[in-house]
Amino acid sequence: MDNKSVSLHSDIDTVLNNYDYDFAEVEIVVLGNGHINNTYKLTTPDCEFVLQQINHDVFPKTAELSSNAQKINLHLQQQKNSGNYPLAVPQQILNKSGETFSKVGDNFWRLMEFISNSYTLEEVESPKQAALVANAFAEFSCTLSDFPVEELAVIIEGFHDISFRMRQLNEAIEIDLRGRLSGCRNLVNFCLAQQGFIDQVVNISQKLPLHVTHNDTKINNLLFTEGGIPCAVIDLDTCMAGLLMHDFGDMVRACCSNLAEDDSNIDDMEIKLDIFEALIQSYQNAFGNNISALEKDSLIVGAKLLPFSLGTRFLTDYLNGDSYFQVSREKHNLDRAHNQIQLFTLLCEAEPELVKLAK
Repeated sequence: MDNKSVSLHSDIDTVLNNYDYDFAEVEIVVLGNGHINNTYKLTTPDCEFVLQQINHDVFPKTAELSSNAQKINLHLQQQKNSGNYPLAVPQQILNKSGETFSKVGDNFWRLMEFISNSYTLEEVESPKQAALVANAFAEFSCTLSDFPVEELAVIIEGFHDISFRMRQLNEAIEIDLRGRLSGCRNLVNFCLAQQGFIDQVVNISQKLPLHVTHNDTKINNLLFTEGGIPCAVIDLDTCMAGLLMHDFGDMVRACCSNLAEDDSNIDDMEIKLDIFEALIQSYQNAFGNNISALEKDSLIVGAKLLPFSLGTRFLTDYLNGDSYFQVSREKHNLDRAHNQIQLFTLLCEAEPELVKLAK
């Protein structure tokens, strides 16, 4: 065992001393493939747990993040106990001090319930599966529709604020820290030319009600059980007040392209319209009368917004020298930016068809 592993397990031992469980015999394995937090499955002779080291560089408001998750979980569990929420609610486990997280050195940790016989998936493979994904995330937000969103802390300022993202891009253009602007001027100009779309987003956003939104609605943030059925929504780190179009748009961005988000072969990109139809029909149906006509209209806007917004973020990071998103090759962030802007372009072109599929 190398020094890093020894240090890690020493930290975990210290963390586990904060909890009223017997961890004398415990098997520890890495869980999932997340790029932000370090997550482990802990198995003892009596119980199974999830232990997570929260990345306090990405999430400096660590206490608020954990508090948000606790408030949401308690509300969902209350609704589940009343028969109003069909999914499981993996709870954070309080430490001996009654807190939802434990701090060891500079690091923050939390212990959570593990749903036995559950598993995660990385990719939506069929319209039927897409419908299940959309239904689960819709059930999550719909069940929280009577939760007072003002009680949730803002975890990441301006997370879906496209005006803020464009200001960041303009600052990166002006500074041109690494002298990369000349090599991506066409893409930059295209993004800056989308002011009409940006104005549309700002206008409709001002008219929409706030909900508790998940803000990372990828399939791997669901747990599945026997029969391929979603059994729980997980990873509540970015949960805060937001708009339904953001969550729906993130699902479209993650599920409806035939290419991975960093695939540079963008001329081969296609939109999976059957997946889109399953997503939007299932999402709207799960809300029933709890979604307004304007919110339904906004879902198409969100479908375009999320790839455009992320594309500008990738482009900004490329101009700034790849200081935020992890990269594994030269121009990785530029490839991502081209990819997401291509998806935005295709969704704009397909909008008449998307509107028909939403009816």
